[in-house]
Amino acid sequence: MVVALHAAVSPGVLVVVSVAGLGTSILLGLAIAAFVRRRSRPYLLIVAAFAALLGRSAVVGFSLVGVLTPTQHHLLEHGLDVVMVALVVAAVYYARTVRREVSAS
Repeated sequence: MVVALHAAVSPGVLVVVSVAGLGTSILLGLAIAAFVRRRSRPYLLIVAAFAALLGRSAVVGFSLVGVLTPTQHHLLEHGLDVVMVALVVAAVYYARTVRREVSAS
């Protein structure tokens, strides 16, 4: 049985989740545009991190309407947190490694 995470969803929560989803969608679009221009691995990793952030908003939305149980919500939400951090760290590490290799040549 699936139970809504928040039995009575307040309009304020819906507004915050909607604005977060819209803002993240815009950031993801900008990141994709930057990746298309630069075509580098760090930009691709940042695109993936923003996609994970958008996925986090989707998890909240699905939880609010009762598609996900509280356990599934927390597992997915915190799993996406780990994915986002790993992708950003990988992007920074890769960008710094490539810069050093180019400078050493």
